[in-house]
Amino acid sequence: MVHIVENLSEKIWQAKLANALEPVKELIADKAHFVHMGITLDKEGELEAFHSRKFIYQDVQVLDEVLEGFGQTAVLYKKLVLRAVVKGTPVENPFVVTEIFSNTEQGWQLVTECYTRIATELVDYRFL
Repeated sequence: MVHIVENLSEKIWQAKLANALEPVKELIADKAHFVHMGITLDKEGELEAFHSRKFIYQDVQVLDEVLEGFGQTAVLYKKLVLRAVVKGTPVENPFVVTEIFSNTEQGWQLVTECYTRIATELVDYRFL
């Protein structure tokens, strides 16, 4: 499970950096939700946000990650710095991104992704 989920996450992040989620949409559950700063999107909304270039991910620097398994569910926490252009405005934010994967009838799929901005000094933030 560990390698499968890490590989799925990497494929999705590479697609985001290429601004092309369509090629990996089968890796995302139909009922998936994406919680960003100020907006929550369903799968179609997330695909559209990248397709219409509302979000343009430019660079992601993953500083730490922890994967926990819970039967048919896996939670991947990533401490990262994301550089992007959001609605035309360049931004750079430190986040913990929580990715939840579930082993569905279609295989392992992303079901939830949540961005939590780190409000403390980045170097001081630690996973428990």
